[in-house]
Amino acid sequence: MSLTRRDLLTSAALLLASPRGAFAANEARPGGASAAPTADHPYLLHWNENPYGPPPAAREAIAGTIQQTCRYLTPNDEDALIALLAGREGVAPQQIVTGTGSGELLRALGLMVGREGGEIVTADPTYDELVEYGRQTGATIVTVPLDKNLRQDLDAMQKVVTEKTRLVYLCNPHNPSGTGLNAGRIASFIEAMPPQVIVVVDEAYIEFANGPGVRSLAPLLRTGANIVVLRTFSKLYGMAGLRFGYAIAPKALAETFGPLRMTWANVFAAPAVRAALGDIDFAANTRRRIQASRLAITGELANLGLRYAEPQGNFVFFDTGMPHARFAELMKAEHVIVGRKFAPYDNWCRITVGTEPEVDWFLKSLRKVTAKGL
Repeated sequence: MSLTRRDLLTSAALLLASPRGAFAANEARPGGASAAPTADHPYLLHWNENPYGPPPAAREAIAGTIQQTCRYLTPNDEDALIALLAGREGVAPQQIVTGTGSGELLRALGLMVGREGGEIVTADPTYDELVEYGRQTGATIVTVPLDKNLRQDLDAMQKVVTEKTRLVYLCNPHNPSGTGLNAGRIASFIEAMPPQVIVVVDEAYIEFANGPGVRSLAPLLRTGANIVVLRTFSKLYGMAGLRFGYAIAPKALAETFGPLRMTWANVFAAPAVRAALGDIDFAANTRRRIQASRLAITGELANLGLRYAEPQGNFVFFDTGMPHARFAELMKAEHVIVGRKFAPYDNWCRITVGTEPEVDWFLKSLRKVTAKGL
């Protein structure tokens, strides 16, 4: 894969457009944002975290709520939060299901299918929270390999759908490959599904996507489509530790899997989410900054002749040219923790897009490690 002159100019423009000073307080690590990593404090580039959030307004909202931690989130506060999200998505409040991160909702959906002994169709590999919870609770799992471009193979997935299939799980952008599918193509796939099949579209990384046609499928909910779209505040909004996400679903389906949740939103979530959604500039600058660093990573991979999947999230999946265990060991010696192995891609690794200093360090380390590994 090669980069065009336009790609390089875009990367430079994105970096120049990002007001780094405005983010300085959010790049929290021992010694500050630009501190070099050490064995005790390595750069953690393995969990797809966003190092720039939450927005300052959300931080202030969280800090201002500390005195209320002796209280539960009131029904009125939760209703107001749901109404805010419903208005944002253009659906009825009854179509919104909140959770402690989208992970809880993925598990609820897996349980819904598993307790009926249904069948789940999914790509392999994929983000496995729904899949594994479904398996543990009684579902049959049917897996389909990624295609040659490491995208979810919708044609192949459609061929394995039977009368036993109850749910198809799509992760868009996909985790771990980072590739994105065209929204129109997914819509056609959904339309071709039998009536008993629910298509779950996990959009944890959708805000980072900039590929042609890679956009949210949430508008399909206004047409009565039998789908569930999942969103989270763990990625673009930098609230992974806060744990808040939501699902958009048809009313009857929301009423089916919503009661399978085990918890409800914590007292910090409502004010933090409201504040984060109100800070449009921060979200836009975070997105530009991540995209620029992502392009810098793929540019260096191209220079080194290392194959990578076209990234649409805040991470890059690439062929290291050596067994994953050796690559991870060599990177750890450089004080960088990388993502785990995803079979059957034994030489591939997923790397999170960190701060600019983290990315710079990673790229320098990558050049050293690649030379050692050859």
